[in-house]
Formats: sequence, structure tokens, C-alpha cells
Amino acid sequence: MTENKKQCSVRVHERGDWIGRGYPCPKPAKVERDGKWFCTIKDPEYIKAKRAKERAEADKEGAERHERDALAFAGRKAVRGLTLQELWRVTPELIRKALEEEGK
Repeated sequence: MTENKKQCSVRVHERGDWIGRGYPCPKPAKVERDGKWFCTIKDPEYIKAKRAKERAEADKEGAERHERDALAFAGRKAVRGLTLQELWRVTPELIRKALEEEGK
């Protein structure tokens, strides 16, 4: 008996294939969306969720980088005039304290 297996409806393009010929995705379809069949990797809902997760991670990393850079800038400003031995003891907590005292 032959099974009627669905094929993924997405066309795959190789790198540098700027003409746009491509070939049909060889993976079996498992999900139907809006009347079209997709394999699990090319499922539009999966792609949306994956991109949202990547975007959230990038935003979090960007915010951390921004805070780190702002703290480094404030730290450079706060450590002016310290001796080398005093610089070795500078920690982010000390910089935050100095900024809080400066803001009061």
C-alpha cells in the first residue's frame, strides 16, 4: 500500500541563487496553515516564535550592554584621581554607590 504523504510547499533557494529558481523542500509536511502544508522547520508559526525569542534575547543583551557601557562610563568618571592600588578595589557596587552619593 502506498501512503499519500504531503510535501512541504516552500521552495528552497541555495546561497547565491539570485535568479530565484530554487527547488521544492524535500522534507515531509506535518503542519497545515491556510491550506498549505509545511514541514516543522518552515512552519510560519514556528518561524514567528523563533524570531520573537531571538528578538527578546537580543533586546535583553542590548539592554545589558547599554547598562554595562553606562556603568563603565560612570566608573571612568568616578575613578579619576584614584591611585593604582585604589583602582584594583573598584567594583560595580562601589561605582553605583558613588553615583548615588553624587546624585544626592
